[in-house]
Amino acid sequence: MHSVFAFLEQAFKEARRILIAAHVGPDGDAVGSAAALAHIALHFGLDTRILLDSGGRGVRQATILPAPAVSCCAGLAGFVPDLVIFADCGDAARAGAEMQALIESGVFPGTEGARPRIVDMDHHADNPGYGHINLVCPECAATAELVGRFAEYLGLPLAGGMGEAVYLGLVSDTGNFTFSNTSADSLSMAARIVAAGLDVADFTRRTENNWSPARMRLWGKLMSSVTLHAGGAVSCCLVRKAWLDKAGLSADDLEGFSSRLRCLQGVRVGLFVREDAEGKCRVSLRSVGDVDVRVVAARFGGGGHPSAAGATLALDPDAAMRVMLEALEAGLRSET
Repeated sequence: MHSVFAFLEQAFKEARRILIAAHVGPDGDAVGSAAALAHIALHFGLDTRILLDSGGRGVRQATILPAPAVSCCAGLAGFVPDLVIFADCGDAARAGAEMQALIESGVFPGTEGARPRIVDMDHHADNPGYGHINLVCPECAATAELVGRFAEYLGLPLAGGMGEAVYLGLVSDTGNFTFSNTSADSLSMAARIVAAGLDVADFTRRTENNWSPARMRLWGKLMSSVTLHAGGAVSCCLVRKAWLDKAGLSADDLEGFSSRLRCLQGVRVGLFVREDAEGKCRVSLRSVGDVDVRVVAARFGGGGHPSAAGATLALDPDAAMRVMLEALEAGLRSET
């Protein structure tokens, strides 16, 4: 890993302008990883931008962090970097239309041939390695853990805003250190961040204890609508866009709900369908034990991790629920 870190360090030294991008609809790991990389970029004195193609999601998590002194934008706005780092983005399709075009053509959108160096920094096992420099580390619990390792390689302490950014990614992708991907290394890194001064209680207050009454009521409605299938092995729930719109909420307010579906005793897989637009849904799969939901997600053009995966389907929510449930039930039957 250190040899690849050396290549990345040299890329930072040779760059003047850097764009840090995350996957569309960034979660806590994507936001935390991007923010931590921005702190590293500032250490090198680079003109830095963070691109969050969020559609309203990820903005709240980004504002929770002590912001690095960089522009956090929703578009490219004429900024032409010579280095682009994709954080927590498993493949080109997840990068959004403009950034996918960059990955596939090598030419920065809106220019007449600018070809920045591309870095792929991720922890998804199915990442194809689409950058000029690829740091893909599936054994890391979160991409933020990989960024934290790089920061420590550079001799930068995981303190202040850097520490909070890495910690956000760690707790987001490990379910506050309760998921199966939680490792001794991720816990050790968290301990170093706390030793460097992180106030865990204050961090939790700012990141977790900030729900609106509307969000609480929506979760109650969703909890009461959960159904069980496959003899209780699969729990299902869906949310319609109209429900979010009526409550004045966004997809960001559903963060973490899919993991709750596997809390039911006997459930092996949780299936959550979120209507994004008419005829389009985002499906989240969460599993318990040895059920590999990434395989199911891949059948529908998605991906992720063995115990947490997702896909986007061009279907209405009821149809999406039906086809995914059929696939899950067929997969569980094949085990017997």
